[in-house]
Amino acid sequence: MGIWALFLAIFSLIENVKQGLLRNPMIKFLSEPEYVNNRNKIQSASLITNILFSALAIFLLLIGRHLLVKWLNTPQLLELIPWGILLILIWIPFNHFEVLLQAHFKFKAIFYGYFVRQGLFMAAVIFFLIIDKSFLTLVNLAKLQILSLVCGTCALLYFVKGYFYRAFLFEKRTMLRMFHFGKYIFGTNVFSALGRSADQFISAGIISADVVAYYNVVARINNMMDVPSLAIADVLFPKNVEAMATSGEEKVRYYFEKMVGTIVSVLAPISLLIFLLPHLFVMILAGSKYYAAIPILQTVILFSFLRPFSYQFGTTMDAIGRPRINFWVNLLTMSLNYGCMYFGLRYTGWMGAAYGTVVSAILSFLIMYTVLNRTIGVRLSETFQYVWISYRNIYALILKFLGKNTSVT
Repeated sequence: MGIWALFLAIFSLIENVKQGLLRNPMIKFLSEPEYVNNRNKIQSASLITNILFSALAIFLLLIGRHLLVKWLNTPQLLELIPWGILLILIWIPFNHFEVLLQAHFKFKAIFYGYFVRQGLFMAAVIFFLIIDKSFLTLVNLAKLQILSLVCGTCALLYFVKGYFYRAFLFEKRTMLRMFHFGKYIFGTNVFSALGRSADQFISAGIISADVVAYYNVVARINNMMDVPSLAIADVLFPKNVEAMATSGEEKVRYYFEKMVGTIVSVLAPISLLIFLLPHLFVMILAGSKYYAAIPILQTVILFSFLRPFSYQFGTTMDAIGRPRINFWVNLLTMSLNYGCMYFGLRYTGWMGAAYGTVVSAILSFLIMYTVLNRTIGVRLSETFQYVWISYRNIYALILKFLGKNTSVT
């Protein structure tokens, strides 16, 4: 499980970084009046960027694979890297179609594409667990990932046909403009993706892949809890770009405070439930043999309500035209993350990455809140007021469901 977790962490990092590099520049430039009748220039520049980044990632993997597996103390990764390279190649059309659909607000189509991609993989794993467990080797799991990705790409192609400009029109000026806009976003996504996998990379390098398996169980729970933040961030970026152009920073601040407050109102009770019933959640996700992950889970889960601030921070800074600030803040918070985890593991043992996660989460929140307060005037009091409003609305809905009349002001 630890080896598979590292494989997913490495290649998910590559995909997430590339998605960020492609998404924000395409969405922003497609909305500019200059390109209303020349949108194929934007699409062509984005596709070239997609191909060049994928080629660079493959090149670095080929020349650095031995150094990578040595650093992670996981030589078994070597046999998985060729299959990961094939994943990178198939991601080229998948990511291009996805960004095009997102730029046109076709989120239902993206849902279907991911439903096919992840649903087929999950169904295949369950099938072989029932029929023949021995089939589920690491290499065969990678092959199933590739097959499901191909099917997901075909699903996105079905929906994107109406927005896909078949004429290729390369313009150097457009390419350079998108590159200069996206260069800070690219760096930001690198730091952000590295930070999310810091506990697994650091624990593998200092201790072993066995410990990675425990941290991966916790990461899976955190990833599920991050779904609302990620979904809203994807929707909110184009809305913030529009709001900045029409209403200014005040509207962007309103979106931030309301969305973060709403997400926190959902995450807070879920975090408490997981803290009180950790055995149940670990059993569902990994089984009783991974109960050693419980103290890690209980250490970090109560601070998960801070994570929506970091997700919305990035999209907000990019939307208001300050990607450079986003870049430097993410570099700083990633450095804090790795530093806290490294010293935690060195001086407190295998639980150290969990302690480091908590310390870096608090420090990162303070840094991001200070920046948000000084740039667009975000107020913590207003954010938590929306938490309270959310609970009042939920309470009113419950009373209404029970047949009682109530009003919420």
